[in-house]
Amino acid sequence: MIMITIRHCVCVFLSVLVFQHVQSAPATDDIRELLDELLTRIETLEVSDAANKAKIVEMEAQFKLRQSESEREIFVLKETIKKMESDSKHKEEIMLRSIYKQGMEAGNDKSDDMAESRLGDNDRTGQTTEGGIQKRRSSIRKVREVPEMETAFYATHVVHNNHDLGANQIIPFQQTVTNVGNAYNNNTSVFVAPVDGTYVFHATVMGIDASNVYNHMKAHFDVDGTKYSVFYVTAYDQSSQMLVINLKAGQSVSVKNDYLGTGFIGTHNSSFSGFLLYQHYPNNNIVGK
Repeated sequence: MIMITIRHCVCVFLSVLVFQHVQSAPATDDIRELLDELLTRIETLEVSDAANKAKIVEMEAQFKLRQSESEREIFVLKETIKKMESDSKHKEEIMLRSIYKQGMEAGNDKSDDMAESRLGDNDRTGQTTEGGIQKRRSSIRKVREVPEMETAFYATHVVHNNHDLGANQIIPFQQTVTNVGNAYNNNTSVFVAPVDGTYVFHATVMGIDASNVYNHMKAHFDVDGTKYSVFYVTAYDQSSQMLVINLKAGQSVSVKNDYLGTGFIGTHNSSFSGFLLYQHYPNNNIVGK
């Protein structure tokens, strides 16, 4: 549009000059040639301008095409990387499951060591996330071959004042608050170990005015006739003892009084409790024990 406007202006200007020259003198061939030459140059400029504009449009189209192709290549590359990562994790999962299965079938710890080593390598190289490593490690560990027995009890005495106990008499704790596994007998006040294991027992006794010559109470844990953890109790004071011991299935534990004629304050002032800390298994079949 700009070149067309200039052409029109030039044409008008030349027409005016030619008209003035014709009015003053006869037209000559030189003037016509000059006019033709100017018009030819204007046409040449217009053609050149159009060609330049077409070239610019073509270059812009080629640039957009190359940009679109580059973006497409980047997208394909990212998708390829994601697929490679997913395939790698899937293969790793299959390998770890295979190791876990072999370890369970073999019944030894070598498969665990291999899997843990593999997980450690992954941790160092950054091939798996920390959360994924923890899940795989927990899944590799062997489960116990036999479910562990749940055993726990807590017992007190329903009577507040208990006088004149016999020598070597079992102190009665007949009110059970908790008795998981029913290993404690509230009628006999005796606990019988249901399985081999390490057990924890605790007893608290509150003393009362004693009618014996010792003027205090003496008690202890009894395990199949063997005395453990002796404690002394004066009137209206409390004394406690704890016992951690390995027992075989069928062994019994109770709290016994030593002196004839002593007594204790019951209800929740005195108590007897215990639980299985962990079970013992033959042939070392349990990991972590």
